Amino acid sequence: MEKKKSVKKRIVFWCITLIAIILVPIIALRLSMRAPEGNHTINLTGRVNKDEPIVIEDEPIPEEPPRKNNYTFLVAGKDKVSGNTDTIMLVRLDIGNKNIRVLNIPRDTMLDTNRKSKKINSSYLSGGIEQFEKDVASLTGFYVNRYVLFDIEGVEKIIDAIGGVYFDVPRNMNYEDPTQDLYIHLKKGYQHLDGKQAVNLARFRCYPEGDIDRIAMQQKLLIELARQALKAENILKIPELVAIVKDNVQTDIDFSEMLWLANEAKNIPLNGLETDIVPGVASTIDNISYWLPYENALLDLINNRYNPLDSPITVNDISIVEFSANHEG
Repeated sequence: MEKKKSVKKRIVFWCITLIAIILVPIIALRLSMRAPEGNHTINLTGRVNKDEPIVIEDEPIPEEPPRKNNYTFLVAGKDKVSGNTDTIMLVRLDIGNKNIRVLNIPRDTMLDTNRKSKKINSSYLSGGIEQFEKDVASLTGFYVNRYVLFDIEGVEKIIDAIGGVYFDVPRNMNYEDPTQDLYIHLKKGYQHLDGKQAVNLARFRCYPEGDIDRIAMQQKLLIELARQALKAENILKIPELVAIVKDNVQTDIDFSEMLWLANEAKNIPLNGLETDIVPGVASTIDNISYWLPYENALLDLINNRYNPLDSPITVNDISIVEFSANHEG
């Protein structure tokens, strides 16, 4: 009888131990989760993009609390060779309405700046993340909560970690650029892509409409990646994915915030992911190709879909260079 009790006690002990082993790290992860902090700084009458420092005597830069459960991020991919940002996105996460909106900013978007290079893809190389955030704010009218800068290798690892992605490649893609160690060879049709192949698909540029067609392709790929990432088996990989991001991405999102964001993002349905592009027109100025934003259309888009503040963004909060090509009437 005593032997049976002893065996029973050992079974109970090991059951409790096993439960503790499983629950402790889960509880620890939950306790370490923390929402991103900080308010959105309002742009100062469109001046934030200028190269000279902004000096306001005895007056702090105005800040406004965001709408509840709203967070914005500047997400960009860096070119391996040039250091320019090859992909630029403003992301708004709306926890309350369970949606993520992604505004693609064409790499050739022209800035109102005195710098020699006036394309937004050169902002980071010109003045680091601070200049990059200022230049994006000159288009949107507000500063983001956090930024994320990723390189090719990091994205490849993330895609491989979620098992790759199935995608319908719309055409045969063949392009080589040894200076960038870029060799793209993809066949048309529905197929499984690993991390490297998916990144090559996103980097392919030989389209009739150039960067605009490439952005449209990236938006479709983003939706399929979200579909793959939201599979049950990948939800369990959140700590692993956060670790990959932490090791391969430059960001001011700390580990606790990453866990919190990943945990919240998993509750957003696939139809809650929406994409847009900065409205504008392609034009050539001084033999250089640019994307010229439409001021009024951009303001409407920002206020209707991306503004995280309770007050509207006005024409005084942004700075758009106006040419006959992007004049809206």
